[in-house]
Amino acid sequence: MAEDIRERTTLPLGVPLGIFAAVLVVVFLFSRILLNVPKQVAVVVALMTALNILVTCGIIAMRKVHGATVFALLLVISVPILIGGAAAAKVFAVKQPAKVVPPAPPAARSAQNTAFSTASLTLPPGEATIDFKNQDTVPHNVHLFDGPDANSPSLFAGQIVPPGGSAQYKVTGLAAGKTYFFRCDVHPTQMTGKATVAAPGTSAAGGSISTGPIILGAANTAFAKSQLDIAANTPTKVILKNGDSVPHNFDIVSGPAPYKKPDPQPTIAQAGASVTYDIPGLPAGQYDFQCDIHPNSMKGTLTVH
Repeated sequence: MAEDIRERTTLPLGVPLGIFAAVLVVVFLFSRILLNVPKQVAVVVALMTALNILVTCGIIAMRKVHGATVFALLLVISVPILIGGAAAAKVFAVKQPAKVVPPAPPAARSAQNTAFSTASLTLPPGEATIDFKNQDTVPHNVHLFDGPDANSPSLFAGQIVPPGGSAQYKVTGLAAGKTYFFRCDVHPTQMTGKATVAAPGTSAAGGSISTGPIILGAANTAFAKSQLDIAANTPTKVILKNGDSVPHNFDIVSGPAPYKKPDPQPTIAQAGASVTYDIPGLPAGQYDFQCDIHPNSMKGTLTVH
């Protein structure tokens, strides 16, 4: 009696559960195939496998095949499943397409009044592009040295740019976290600076990309920060708090092409006052900012990531 009950309950419960488990295994193994091939190939594989299953099951349902032929047809269906199992077990590796890494934005640097726009420069590791503009009346260039001063080995010597000209320098071999000395070869003592190589998304000083209004102080004829970092194509506000006894302003004077300095001069912040400047969404790159009243002592770099 007990054996009869067992037989009546085992089959009704065991068969559906077994089929359900088999379907789960098939779906999982087959998903390994689709995830390990390009998208276009995955679509073709899925359609061909579905057609394979429909045709094979149709032939078997017509009861025109028997014995070994049925086994052979089932084996045909199982081939993709076996391949999926091999992929899941990492028996073989399907080559993935290489990820395309976008190039780092160019760094803007200009020269005027026998001085670089700023004495600091932030570059990405590996390879960097420097957009150099000579806005002076005498020739200049940018020469990087692999160390703290000009006694270090030369890393890159840019071509001499005549007055009013420009050049795009391609620098390679930049190590992350390292600082390089740079100068103008025409004016090696007057025009010098430091270039720091930092990971994308950070400034030379380790600052982070700002996602809100930037508070920029001014005192003793100097900005509180000479390096600002903002996100690309995102409007930003810079709030200049003038704690000095003389007026100041905030002006982005140069950047990667096609950036052009706005014609009207930005609003002046009188002594003790604050002014908010609306910065439009800018393309990635490095921009130079300054106080138009004190351009030689109050200047810095705005890096747009």
